[in-house]
Amino acid sequence: MARYTGPKCRKCRRYGISLCGTAKCALIRRPNPPGPRSLRRRKISDRGQQLIEKQKVRFAYGLMEKQFRDYYEYAVRRPGVTGELLMRALEERLDNVVYRLGFASTRAQARQLVAHGLVSVDDRKLDVPSAHVKVGSSIGFTDRGKRSEYAKILAEEIKSRDVPGWLELNREALTGRMVAEPGPGDIEGHFNPNAIVEYYSR
Repeated sequence: MARYTGPKCRKCRRYGISLCGTAKCALIRRPNPPGPRSLRRRKISDRGQQLIEKQKVRFAYGLMEKQFRDYYEYAVRRPGVTGELLMRALEERLDNVVYRLGFASTRAQARQLVAHGLVSVDDRKLDVPSAHVKVGSSIGFTDRGKRSEYAKILAEEIKSRDVPGWLELNREALTGRMVAEPGPGDIEGHFNPNAIVEYYSR
């Protein structure tokens, strides 16, 4: 199955939280789920709730099912709490790090910046959005990225953007560094990684 390319805010409305990351999310104007309204409320089973939690994270990070399952299998093989390791692996994706640094306003935009070859890691162009960023790595723009109109606009917008504690940002030079691994407290509160583990454990 290909990556979802339909209306982004449709998924936000379906799951009741903003997954697209845009300030003008349709969820604000239309908080009800898409489609015809049900005449009676249906109780969601435990399995159904686990599926919802899995889909929320998958759509938020823009992954296909096979990609997401591979991240889960990777987390299972490593020692530690599987749910935390899964979310850490997702947070350490290059496109997500670019988003967290404030170089992009959404993860989709961050993916596009990386795929177009505008982002560098340790002063070398890297155009793979799923690339794993290691602690100590520096993230910035390539020479072409620095000359782009986007970089000029970003230089003003990034002044008002905050970054998590596991990242370090130089707003003047438009460069960042991963100074630590993301911890459990850095995971967005509306995600439930334990439910994802339970979903795949059956």
